[in-house]
Amino acid sequence: MKKTLALTVFLIGAALAGPANNSLVVGTSQEPPNIYDPWNTNNLAITSEINGYMGAALIGLDDNGDPYADIATRVPSLGNGDYKVVKNAAGDVVRNSVTYTIRKEAKWSDGTPIKIADFQFWLRLVNDDRVPVPDRTPWDRAKITTADADTFTITYEPPYLFADQTSPGLAPQHVMGASWTAFDTKTKNEKDAKVTNEEWKKFISSFTTSRSLPKVVAGPFKPTAWRSGNSLTLTRNTNYWNKPKGGEDKYIQTVVYRFIPNTNTLKVNILSGQLDALSAVGPTFDQGVDLQRNERGKFKTYFVPGAIWEHIDINTRGQKAKDLDLDDARMRQALLLSVDRDALTKALFQSKQAVSNSFVNPISKLYKRDVRDYNANVAQAKTLFTQLGWTAGSDGILQKGGKKLSLNFGTTAGNSTRERVQQILQAQWKAVGVQVNIQNYPSSVFFGPDFLSKGADGKWDLAMYAWTGNPIFEEGNLFKGSGVPTAANGYSGQNNSGWVDAEYDRLHKLAQTEFNLAERIKLFDRMQTIWNSEVPALPLYYRVNVYTKVPNLLNYTFSAYTLYPSWNASNIGWASRGAVEEYKQK
Repeated sequence: MKKTLALTVFLIGAALAGPANNSLVVGTSQEPPNIYDPWNTNNLAITSEINGYMGAALIGLDDNGDPYADIATRVPSLGNGDYKVVKNAAGDVVRNSVTYTIRKEAKWSDGTPIKIADFQFWLRLVNDDRVPVPDRTPWDRAKITTADADTFTITYEPPYLFADQTSPGLAPQHVMGASWTAFDTKTKNEKDAKVTNEEWKKFISSFTTSRSLPKVVAGPFKPTAWRSGNSLTLTRNTNYWNKPKGGEDKYIQTVVYRFIPNTNTLKVNILSGQLDALSAVGPTFDQGVDLQRNERGKFKTYFVPGAIWEHIDINTRGQKAKDLDLDDARMRQALLLSVDRDALTKALFQSKQAVSNSFVNPISKLYKRDVRDYNANVAQAKTLFTQLGWTAGSDGILQKGGKKLSLNFGTTAGNSTRERVQQILQAQWKAVGVQVNIQNYPSSVFFGPDFLSKGADGKWDLAMYAWTGNPIFEEGNLFKGSGVPTAANGYSGQNNSGWVDAEYDRLHKLAQTEFNLAERIKLFDRMQTIWNSEVPALPLYYRVNVYTKVPNLLNYTFSAYTLYPSWNASNIGWASRGAVEEYKQK
């Protein structure tokens, strides 16, 4: 015991002074299945966070939600003429466009200049039906035209609401082009979507996995070692254009991500001083509270208002869903009315994480504040069960047509908060006669290609997980009908519940071209009313992000706009090594 404490003091002291090798050690509870996939076919939060160290974009958003120029020379705006909006005679916006000029010093990590062809390559693939991207919007309406070797315009027709606040991705054509051509030749006439999907996995895996690290990157760090199940090491990319104040040698040179699935173990590693910081994908809320009690000046704990929405998808697809009436809104309402979410958030989060009633973030201008709040009402729930023909059996479990109302409830294994939420909800549902069987899986399986998106196969009934979305870019895409993943679309899309509503889809389409904020708010009011009545997912709460960092670490910050501390990776550094502080955590 004494030896452990002595070692702890030594390690904490080293972290406070800044490590001699100018490195940063970050702890996280998840390990991504792959990294730096330019098309984000895996869109886990931890993947996005790690990609932030390796990625670059034409423009980005800072902690205040303000755009800044990265590998573009400036941010397009109406004022400087790089952002244009075209209206028809009726005054409706029919298309808009943004013009970018690539910095002369923008290079890939192998020293090859970043060119317009890299954006064209990315855009062509993101719109290819064989590429299983989560969403093709808005790129399915975008076209690139070139002005000179470094300047191009991207035009959206129909127009895109957030054209001046986002930018297309890029992929290294000089590295991936030949492999893509081989994939294209092999699958061009393939009729079996499964075969094409397998060929895609082979293609992308040869550039993004622990066995095949990304060959080149555009951002400030590049991957140099990945010990699967243990750690990922990134080292500074000296070819990245942005040199932080005072010189990049004064900022971190190496980032080591340590993968620690058990969040209790993650907490112990912070307390023992073996980590400099925690990822945004880290400890649970109550573990954060416990960490805050034990700071003692060695580290600081932050609770950052976030954009992470915890919810439970209800599987409405397949014969099993029909047998259980999960495809009927009354059953979904009854399940929500059966549980006391206010009591749940009070017990687990001291009510600091408020109950959610919508898929829209409460800090968004589109949030409908008077949407129905499904306060626990067991009497109403039982009435709905009865209307659907479910009656209590001798064991107290609801039955209908010889079948029990028995649901499989899954989430990511090892997350103690979600496991406690499951246990509370399981007990509340049991009280009204709903049998819930908890079956959890490693995140690599839960979010893998053969589980969540395959709801039609009946592999799950209730799935608890989180979505992260910047409140600036709320479009209502999560539940659009065209977002249901199927074999026909290569299992792209994020509407895992499989819920489809014609009016919601009509309003969603209108909202995509409504540039008047007041009118868009009206459309979203109605969309949220429909969604809230249909409840294809059970809304739980928006998370407060908990993380820690040692006091000497600078510019390791994030907000609901930047989402992850890697957004400013080039400027993260140690005060003791001469780094200059530009951002403080709010």
